[in-house]
Amino acid sequence: MIQLRKILIFALCLIFTQTINAEWTKLNSKTLAWLQDVYFINEKKGWITGSDGTFLETADGGKNWRQADKFTSDTIRQVYFSDEQTGWLLCERSVYNRGSNFLSYVMQTSDGGANWDKLEFAKEGRERIAKIIFDKKGSALAFGEGGAFFTLENDKKTWGKTPVFIKYLLLDGVFTDESNGAIVGAGGSILFTEDGGASWNKANIFGDKSAKLHSVFFINRRTGWTVGANGKIFQTLSGGKTWREQKSGTTVNLNDIFFSDTAEGWAIGDDGALLHTTTAGNIWSYVNSGTKHKLEKITFVGNKGWAIGFGGTILFYDENAKAEKTAAMPLLKKWNR
Repeated sequence: MIQLRKILIFALCLIFTQTINAEWTKLNSKTLAWLQDVYFINEKKGWITGSDGTFLETADGGKNWRQADKFTSDTIRQVYFSDEQTGWLLCERSVYNRGSNFLSYVMQTSDGGANWDKLEFAKEGRERIAKIIFDKKGSALAFGEGGAFFTLENDKKTWGKTPVFIKYLLLDGVFTDESNGAIVGAGGSILFTEDGGASWNKANIFGDKSAKLHSVFFINRRTGWTVGANGKIFQTLSGGKTWREQKSGTTVNLNDIFFSDTAEGWAIGDDGALLHTTTAGNIWSYVNSGTKHKLEKITFVGNKGWAIGFGGTILFYDENAKAEKTAAMPLLKKWNR
């Protein structure tokens, strides 16, 4: 009886340990592509994009991913859908065979991805577009290297170049409502708008004013975070006007950040870096991601999350794993009497 009890305790401990490690699990993406972006329009429908025209889609909440029929061999850096039928892709040509073409271009669909139309930013140019941000009215801004800044015209097909005062690389941005938004980039660049992007102003930064910032996220109109090179994390409580540096506890480059509420958030980066906070970023803890590959993007839909990156890496998180872990505790106590 004692031997049987020991076996059962060992089995329960094994289950308990596996459940702890199962909070983030690696999925079989069936590709070695450098995955660049992940986006869900609802709890079931989502897309992942990457190098060599990789365009994965799921209709079952990320349990299964399939490669859609290939329509480009260029890198797809960003995917965004305003609804299940209307979508946008930010694509980038190879520098070795682009000829005189502009390095970046857009592909747009109005039938859920069955067909895609190519839209050019300009006839020629060397600037790279890093990000497109969409506002609540259906308009969009595109920006990137050397002060490249384009606005989507009313016809939803033409991109007009807009002169800006900043020449640093701009990497990410977001609109929090019809009027307010923020953009971040290299050289400690943080810009905010209060008029829907008609004008942009430099923010005040308390901390490293020269940090290269890769990503920005807002949980509401006033509260947001940005992450960047050398483990830099900043928080704003003023809608992007003022930012204060937080201690991340790492010097690894951080590439993206996501908060599920005003307290709990995640940050990802190079070498499989995965950070977690339940204190609005006042304290960050290192989490074992199970990979050393560079992680590019992270997103959550409800209690489920995805982090993607180099080598076809797709990490999946399920909040329900915590409930299973908690449920195992009484069983351990019972059999350990």
